Amino acid sequence: MLRNNLRDEFRRGEAGTAVYEGSSGIPMRENLSFVKETFDPNVPFGVTIEERFANGKVPLNDSFNLNLDQGHTLSCRYLINPSTSSEFMYKVQRQRKIWWMRYACDPGRFFISDPRQDADTRVQSVAIKSRLGGEELTLEQLELVPADAAALEEELGDFRIKVGRTSSKTIRPSVLRVRQCVEVATLQVVLDAFESGGDASVRIHRKLAPFKCGIVCLSDDPALMPELRDLAKHLCNVLRKANLPVLDCSERNGGRSLAKQLHHLDSIAVPYCLLLRDQCLQNGLFQLRSRDTTLSETIHISDLPQYLLKIVTS
Repeated sequence: MLRNNLRDEFRRGEAGTAVYEGSSGIPMRENLSFVKETFDPNVPFGVTIEERFANGKVPLNDSFNLNLDQGHTLSCRYLINPSTSSEFMYKVQRQRKIWWMRYACDPGRFFISDPRQDADTRVQSVAIKSRLGGEELTLEQLELVPADAAALEEELGDFRIKVGRTSSKTIRPSVLRVRQCVEVATLQVVLDAFESGGDASVRIHRKLAPFKCGIVCLSDDPALMPELRDLAKHLCNVLRKANLPVLDCSERNGGRSLAKQLHHLDSIAVPYCLLLRDQCLQNGLFQLRSRDTTLSETIHISDLPQYLLKIVTS
């Protein structure tokens, strides 16, 4: 679930640039032709593709590799005007660094490597990296391929695109490739959360957390517990229909105290918890607790799922 959430956030692309989802089952030039015929985009625009690989070796840094029996690569190819390609690459590399900072417990661990340029192909490249446990970890690679580079022949073929809506002029675009290994990205998120925790709380960002919310029932009257559990099941259905993954703890508390149940949710990175008590059955009010602040606010059952959706996606 964490890996899927990372995929979804990567596919959103960068603000101000249209990004379309492609298929790994067809060549890139066919993906581009489909996007061109269907959406008629202007440059710059991007196409994202996810590819699987087997028995792969993924470089973590200059000294270590990660051997994977199976893995997934996410890539986005931005087609850009050659006259503004360098500026676009500079903008995207900063945006990608900010993207990683946005979802991290320790935003200061991320940096951009020194740029490199291959003397033969003229391909410019940089990497987004992080510092973890005294080592550097390569998270993403960015490569700017010139429009006239031989490396684009197979990828683009004779593909050309209009410069603007009102212009009939077409150009052969340059390509900026952004690539990350999903498994390495997942490893980064988990290690960042554990290394930055300092306590029993695993603070994976709410947008990436596998479960967005947990539900805990507390009752002073054992006779009311079945009704609270029924309410918990109802709320689970409401939230799941709104595409919010929920962990229902109402059936599995085993007589544990509230503190232990909250500790369990914090330790598995659940960012929010609904606390259902006896009075909830009379007035419809319950508490919504935040993992990161440990503070609770009182909301009404009618506020779900809209209120939780708002704070999770903000």
